[in-house]
Amino acid sequence: MNIIWILILTLNFFSISCISTSESRNCEPESTQFGSAEFQVQISRYGGQSSQKSLIIVPPTGRTNYIDKSYAEEFCSAGYDVYILDSWTGDVETTIELEIHQRFYGKAQTAITLVLDQIKSSYTGLLGTSVGGLHASIAASYQDRLQAVFVITTGIPIAEVVVNSDQEAMVKLKKERQKRYGFSTTQENILALGKAFTWEPQQLSEKYKEKDLGMSIALNDGTVPTENQIKLQDYWKPKKVITFSSNHFWGIIKTWLFSRDEVLEFFEESVKSRLQQS
Repeated sequence: MNIIWILILTLNFFSISCISTSESRNCEPESTQFGSAEFQVQISRYGGQSSQKSLIIVPPTGRTNYIDKSYAEEFCSAGYDVYILDSWTGDVETTIELEIHQRFYGKAQTAITLVLDQIKSSYTGLLGTSVGGLHASIAASYQDRLQAVFVITTGIPIAEVVVNSDQEAMVKLKKERQKRYGFSTTQENILALGKAFTWEPQQLSEKYKEKDLGMSIALNDGTVPTENQIKLQDYWKPKKVITFSSNHFWGIIKTWLFSRDEVLEFFEESVKSRLQQS
């Protein structure tokens, strides 16, 4: 794994000269926390709060990583105020009860709403990767103040992703639930989870149709199964689709290494269109 990250950092070093920079903007991250006594959100903010365009980044499992920070720096250099959603109250909970997903995804939307409340820009986009993309797919149908959403290795229905994922923690959770609840088939597990979960994007409003949508799909993914990524593509009918013949991990890496300029271009085209309309 160390060799992989050495390769990534080396490639990033040689590609950094391609990133558009703006010497007048301060793109040093500022960590800040806000919310109520009951619910707190921790973010890293890049670029202040002075731009007409902003981007919220929702990281994958494991919280903010080098790639998230790299996206933030690139978008900040392109003139965006960037907000990485680092953590929020209740974002880590360990239990096998079915209702945990209802709480987990609901609290994420509360966190995104609180970040949106901090933003003064007339345009706000959302970029989510893996589980961060699952949160973003919900936000596309739930949050009014977003103009564009781009997700990386993300699929629906979320209940199917949870049950069928090959991620070690999800595989363990599936086995423990089968034992506790007596599920005899995978479909029974999915149906039971679905009854305890009201955040499925397909069951929410059609606000996603009002937004510019984009995706990066990993065609050999077992963590967020490719089948579910295709289902999201069919549901959204996004303007922009990037594909890689990769598993989950490399789909995320390749999107960042080889297509991050396309992701930026997607949002730039959205900004241009939306600001002209306003």
